[in-house]
Amino acid sequence: MTEPIGPAAPRSADTARSSRARGFALALGATFFWSLAGILIRLIEEATSWHIILYRSLGATAMVGGMIAMVHRGQVMEVIRLAGWPAALAGVCSSASSVLFILALGRVTVANATFMGGITPFLAAIGAQVILGERVPRRAWAAMALAAIGVALMLGGGLALGQLAGNLLALGSAVAFAGHALLLRFNRQSDMLPAVLYAGLFGMLFGLVALGVGGVSPRVPPRDLLLALAMGVVQLGGGLVLYTRASRHLPAAELQLVATAELVLAPLWVWIGVGEAPGAATVAGGGLVLLAILAQVLGARDRPHP
Repeated sequence: MTEPIGPAAPRSADTARSSRARGFALALGATFFWSLAGILIRLIEEATSWHIILYRSLGATAMVGGMIAMVHRGQVMEVIRLAGWPAALAGVCSSASSVLFILALGRVTVANATFMGGITPFLAAIGAQVILGERVPRRAWAAMALAAIGVALMLGGGLALGQLAGNLLALGSAVAFAGHALLLRFNRQSDMLPAVLYAGLFGMLFGLVALGVGGVSPRVPPRDLLLALAMGVVQLGGGLVLYTRASRHLPAAELQLVATAELVLAPLWVWIGVGEAPGAATVAGGGLVLLAILAQVLGARDRPHP
């Protein structure tokens, strides 16, 4: 006798909604960890940007390598092989984004460097449609438009003259991370944690080469070393692990839209921690970004994800 098929659809829809909710939760967790970069860097006293890049990458590499070994019972090389070239290229993009962002923080405020990341969802959305064939819902475009207004408000109130180089570095960081998001989504059926491992390894390589070319010793004070390593384990490694997992549940455009919460959180932490206060435009624009993210999250509850 044929079993009734009616209940199957609701169960499938419930599973899809649960998957999307998990994706949003993971993406928000990643955003929280990433938002700590500015305050942690401001607490470092003597280490240069390249020192931070080197030791932060070392911490992330150790954490993610250990996690892959534990989850896959020591089969690290097999997991890396299965992830293939998309993981390696995603690691390059992620590492480039991280390096450019830290270099930007040496030239502009945390708010300025972070706000430039507001264009990443738009780049990811365009790339997702053109390259991956992912349709971007009207709701997502509307939410991103609202977020763009918020970013414009914050940029208008936060950008200062004489900071072109820093803002260009931050722009490059946003472009590179959009590429990272697309590559994760492209290979979402595979475990893409090796991409985080690649990001750490490339970051270490960039840091060592830059310090060597500049004739700078890699030695730093113990306090700065511990802060940089903690950034790698928690802020960079933890954030990338959560983001990588989230990419299996959310389209690239929506994934990046949630990540724009960092535009609000990062300036908030440096305001509380070191008194780097945002202006009125920053607060107003940040409110619009949060509203856009809230609208996207609430709207996603009622739309199953294929």
